[in-house]
Amino acid sequence: MAIRRLDREYDQLSLRDLLDARDQYHVHLMRHPNVVATAVGLYRIRSKDSWPSERGSGKVHGTYARTLANSQVRYYSWPSILVFVEQWVSKKDLEPGEIVPKTLYLPDGRRVPVCVIEAPKEEKNEKRPLTTVFPVNNIGGGWPVISHNQGQSYAATIACLVSDGHTVYALTNRHVAGEAGEIIYSRLGGKQERIGVSSEKHLTRALFTTHYPGWPGRDVYVNLDVGLIDIDNLDRWTAEIRDIGQMGKMVDLSVHTISLALIGRDVRGTGAASGLMQGEIAALFYRYKTNGGFEYVADLLIGPRPADDGDRNTVPFETHPGDSGTLWLLEPDKNDRSGKSPSKGKKPPDYLPLAMQWGRNMLYSAGEARPQSFVLATLLSRVCADLGVDPVRNWNLDQPDTWSAIGHFSIASRAQVALSNRSQKLVSLMNNNAEIISHDDAAILAGNFSGMGTADFVALADVPDFYWKPRIAKQGFDRTYEGPNHFADMDQPDANGDTLLDLCRDPVFLDPRKWANFYDSIVDLESGEPIAEDRRGFLPFRVWQIFDAMVTFVAAGKGPEFVCAAGTLTHYIGDACQPLHISYLHDGDPSRRVEYTITRGARKGQTEMRRFGAGVHSGYEDAMISAFRDKVLAGLMNTRKTEAAEMITTGFEAAQLTVAMMRKTFTTIPPMAIVREFGSFAGKPKERAEHLWTKFGTKTIKNMQSGAHLLAVLWESAWAVGDGDSHVSSTEALTKERAMRICADFNFIPSVTISRIGALLKPPVV
Repeated sequence: MAIRRLDREYDQLSLRDLLDARDQYHVHLMRHPNVVATAVGLYRIRSKDSWPSERGSGKVHGTYARTLANSQVRYYSWPSILVFVEQWVSKKDLEPGEIVPKTLYLPDGRRVPVCVIEAPKEEKNEKRPLTTVFPVNNIGGGWPVISHNQGQSYAATIACLVSDGHTVYALTNRHVAGEAGEIIYSRLGGKQERIGVSSEKHLTRALFTTHYPGWPGRDVYVNLDVGLIDIDNLDRWTAEIRDIGQMGKMVDLSVHTISLALIGRDVRGTGAASGLMQGEIAALFYRYKTNGGFEYVADLLIGPRPADDGDRNTVPFETHPGDSGTLWLLEPDKNDRSGKSPSKGKKPPDYLPLAMQWGRNMLYSAGEARPQSFVLATLLSRVCADLGVDPVRNWNLDQPDTWSAIGHFSIASRAQVALSNRSQKLVSLMNNNAEIISHDDAAILAGNFSGMGTADFVALADVPDFYWKPRIAKQGFDRTYEGPNHFADMDQPDANGDTLLDLCRDPVFLDPRKWANFYDSIVDLESGEPIAEDRRGFLPFRVWQIFDAMVTFVAAGKGPEFVCAAGTLTHYIGDACQPLHISYLHDGDPSRRVEYTITRGARKGQTEMRRFGAGVHSGYEDAMISAFRDKVLAGLMNTRKTEAAEMITTGFEAAQLTVAMMRKTFTTIPPMAIVREFGSFAGKPKERAEHLWTKFGTKTIKNMQSGAHLLAVLWESAWAVGDGDSHVSSTEALTKERAMRICADFNFIPSVTISRIGALLKPPVV
């Protein structure tokens, strides 16, 4: 008669079964004077115990104290409840009621095993000097933040950047970020600087049954401790994680997908105090304290990797004060539960963001060994769901709902449609370089774009945003004054009621000196302060500058440089044909304030005044365009081809055509009309995007057709003026490396301010 293996029976137990058993027996377990905590996980085998494959009289099965340090999860470990005790005591020294049961029984007869672990809590940590490293320039995940409260300074770690689709925040711990409005600092280049303020969005704790609906957990709270920092200047931030780089896609976990397969998996994170840490998930739902009749749970308990697991890179595992906020990422699963290795040569997946650290436990190791620190962490996907945010993996990755991804690439691809057949060489050159300039329709529809991050190529249509702007540019490639090249508030009136759009009806006013004087005469409508240099947009002059450069490159036979200039021009023309990119109403009406009720934090229920229509830029250019990208691409196929009569010869004329297109854009869709519709709509974001499309979808495509058409006119005109058919010898595609080398040169179409742009423009022919 075959003997039934109990551990195989236990393999059928689910995570829900373990939680149910623990919930039913937890009061009983915690009444044992020796029990300090419980968790759910996989049965831990003493590291010196024999493996099932070992035969003979030499088999080892220890009965000494099992600790987290001297045990491990093996491929055959079975589901169990972990019970942590202060001291390992022999059965003969215990009274019958003091013995922790080996098995718990559910009402239907199922048996749930118990794994007892000696792990008393200790408050002391090993003594060693800690040197907190601060960034020299850009800050991001893994770097320190500082807050000041009651005369004390507190340090924590930034997990990563997250976005709600409109605003980008830095994710860290609530106990450091503090109440809404508290100023948060870091050190950049050796100097303490303000980096933002604590957002009203935060999480402290949640009832277990609310956070994980349908799972048992009476009178239990999940500790979350999550805060967001509303960033002051995004140009100082990187989306990469220190010592790790670009993270992969977030591990999306819920009551339907969280499983015991997480136990024993390798994870890594970078803390502000400890630097790079490599650990292993030791347990799930670690119940670590009781307070006021409620118990508290940490989603994950993370500890050291087994020292004798020779296939893995093990380093001493320590975590220290200051590491709170660390983002823990799931490593590639190098070995499955059978112990087999994956096929050689197969590229491992990215490190996947999994959880955020909020605390640590110091657990006794045994004998003279120093206490071992363990991480307490919250699952990231649950946090993001509650806050309504998503991790920012890179500035142009996983962000398909951006004007950059859809608008710029769509216009760039459709400019090819608008080219005439007057120069077959130009058509061949631009078609051959289509994937250097933009992406194909399939990629645009799928949103498969990558910014700098770990990749070394940015499509030329996005170079101005994601290569020249300093926010993620590699050191040495940043252009401090690139920003004002992208916009111009053409509709803000001066004291006489005149706007730039009005004044530029006279071509004489298309002069950067006159524009500078105009900016001197007006103020910021919200602050009442003079218009700062970096807010003095001059987009038409950037078009003038690039047109001049394209002509020069063509005349010199520099085809690659022409392609790079033509490709980057795509970005600015795309900006110029969108009403909110060229209006002072770009983020709502600064002259109209409305009452907004705060819904979270210590100021919940309080009100403050905000712009009417705040967030419209993202709602229109991002969410709406993204939701209807298929219609945008289809509509742009009808972009009309260029005509010989439209050709121009100078950069000055290019600027005039740009202003004319801006005027047409405003006529087609007045910016205030978008603001009114956005600000008055009370539905959900998806419903609002549909509403905006119903109102403005067809007209938006019309404006984008104007942009694609003008782009083709400028390409053809510059080619003709420089006589590209004679001077440019090759129509071959550039390599990605060549394109990036050209764009990295500071002297390639340099980015300046309105006070300096005049010196870079060829004067108009009188």
